[in-house]
This record gives sequence, C-alpha cells and structure tokens, in this order.
Amino acid sequence: MTSELTPQERDLLAAEYALGLLTGDGLTQARQMETTDSKFVRAVTDWEIRLATLTDDLFDETPSPSVKKALLAEVFPQKMGQPFFERLWVWQAGAAFCVFVMAAVIALGFRTPDQATGPLYTAEIEAEAGDFRVVAVVDKSTDEIFLTRTLGAAPEGRILQVWAHGEGEPTISVGLWPEGDTIRLPMPETIAAVEGILTIGVSEEPPSGSTTGLPSGRIFGTVDILGVLGQL
Repeated sequence: MTSELTPQERDLLAAEYALGLLTGDGLTQARQMETTDSKFVRAVTDWEIRLATLTDDLFDETPSPSVKKALLAEVFPQKMGQPFFERLWVWQAGAAFCVFVMAAVIALGFRTPDQATGPLYTAEIEAEAGDFRVVAVVDKSTDEIFLTRTLGAAPEGRILQVWAHGEGEPTISVGLWPEGDTIRLPMPETIAAVEGILTIGVSEEPPSGSTTGLPSGRIFGTVDILGVLGQL
C-alpha cells in the first residue's frame, strides 16, 4: 500500500496523522507506515515542527471574561447545560476544522520558493440542517480539491458527488466521493480556469453518480470561495 502512494498523497496522510484527524483504516495505515516508511516518518516530523512553531510569534494575553464568553457562544452555540458526552462531538468537530484550516495555512506559509507555485484556499460546506459538514481545500499548485468530511454521510446505498462552477457559469461535476472521510479530486479544466468566485457543493446521488449532469439528490450545501486565481 505504501508503494502506491505518490509523494503528495504521502505528505497529505502525514499532515492528517500529525493533526490527529485520521481514524479507521487511515489511522491503521499511518501507524504501519511509521514502522516501515522512513519518508513518511520524516514527513510527519516536518508537519509536527511546522505546527509547533505556529505560535512562536504570538504574545500571551488573557482575554476578559466577556470576550471569552462571547467567543464560546459563537463557536459552540449549544446550551452548556447539556451532558458532557452530548457536547463532546461539537468540541471535536470544531477543533478538527480549526486545525485543518491552520494546516492549510501552514502548508502555504512553509513552502519553499520552488514549491510555491500556487496558493491554497480553504472553506467549509455545511448543511443548513446541521447534519453534514465538509472542509474543502483548493490547491492551485496542483489544481486539485481536497475534501474532508467531519460530520454526516450519504444515505445507505447512495454516494457523495462534488460539484463546482464559476460565477454565472454552469455547474459541472468534479467527481464522485464513494467512500472514506477524505478525498482528493483533480479539478476539471474549466474549474481550474475559474477566477474570482469559485462555488463548490456536495450532493448525495445514486451509486454511479447523477445521470442528469446536475445534482439530482439532496444538495448538502455549497460554499463560495472568493478571490480565486485562474490557472497558474
């Protein structure tokens, strides 16, 4: 399995492992690679160093109780009277999203000049019903979209499908997301060329995907990413 990974896939897996985002088969694979793949171990160490230096330039400051209370109410709107275990998933999901976005920013900031061929854009897709959430990272250096599902899933017997379009342009399929919490999809040429506002969405579809060329099942949500550059 290790030999099948490209350098980019190995680095992405190392980042998720360092951030503690892996579960199930992904976590098992990473732990096995720790004992057999020296390049993977080095990649994990590099990510841990990047994360450790994130706060080097920050000064310690204690916020006032009112600021702390307002922040908690904004990030975690659930009633604090709920039992701890009913609130736990909220803290986990919120922390995972924040750390994932931080990782994307770090990845951009720590690229060497020969690697910095394009920016990263991050966004969150969330269902209005609050039962589905995805973190999306658009990497213009490779013209790929990375998606990590942090809440919810497609109904049994259905799959997820990713869609995108530019401002005023028709929606097209980016690809199917049949299984797993994380997927990497190459952007179609027309999507890679989008400038300004890039809209990304996720729907649930039949096992082989939509047969209409457009979302035919429930659209879990969409997000507009602003200031996107075209093909670099």
